[in-house]
Amino acid sequence: MTSKIQKIKKIGGTSSANVYKAKYYIDNTTSKQVVVKSFRGQSESQELLLQAETWMTLRHDNILTPIGFTDGFGPFPSIVYDWMPGGTLASYLEQNSDSLSVLQKLCIASLIQQIAAGLCYLHDKNVIHGNLHGNNVLIDTNGVAYLADYEVTVAHRGQYIPPSVRWQAPERFDSQGVVAPTTKSDIYSLGAIMLQVFTGREPYFDVRSRSKVSIEILNGSKPSRPHDAHIADHHWLFIQTCWSVPEHRPSAAEVLHFAQSEADLLSA
Repeated sequence: MTSKIQKIKKIGGTSSANVYKAKYYIDNTTSKQVVVKSFRGQSESQELLLQAETWMTLRHDNILTPIGFTDGFGPFPSIVYDWMPGGTLASYLEQNSDSLSVLQKLCIASLIQQIAAGLCYLHDKNVIHGNLHGNNVLIDTNGVAYLADYEVTVAHRGQYIPPSVRWQAPERFDSQGVVAPTTKSDIYSLGAIMLQVFTGREPYFDVRSRSKVSIEILNGSKPSRPHDAHIADHHWLFIQTCWSVPEHRPSAAEVLHFAQSEADLLSA
């Protein structure tokens, strides 16, 4: 795809990659906006490119599938994705807080249903996301949610505390090294996303720094329930089951069933 990609500008980055907005020329008369993720480290690049190749085989309405690879954005090949005009889940919730309060619970239930459906599909395909958080769920122009990509070094390692720490399962915290993600740690993260969707706030909203969040997690503290944001008791109880010990957490299919039941009740 290299000859068909034109860089526009850098729009963000993580500890391991830079993210660019670009234009992809499908032919001489047709183009579309895309996102290019360029990796800084060789080992991370190789591992993530292999994961991207796996994701390119996936087909689901709530999975953001890479559309190809390109050179010219860094020292290693970069991954190309479709542009998501709605931005991240976090920015979407913030920008649409007024409309969401009017559309209210049906819109919220639909978002959770879409996110759970994407994760259920991944788990059915024996794919673990491993880095599910509010900035790795992207929204298209119609308000549909897509699970986006992943990182390699997402667990707590030494002094490095990733931005995704607020959504991470406690069993992934190990100062000796990175603890591999599981379907159960994905469910913990999904519960944290449900809290974010229901309340419009990130987990541990009352703890400002990531280092203090990591201390809270290591001390066994879970995200608190906002008292000034409406969240139904049965929603809060279900989220807490996602945060229970791994063997007692629901499956992605059970979370999807819960979200579908809520959407059906609200649309009846």
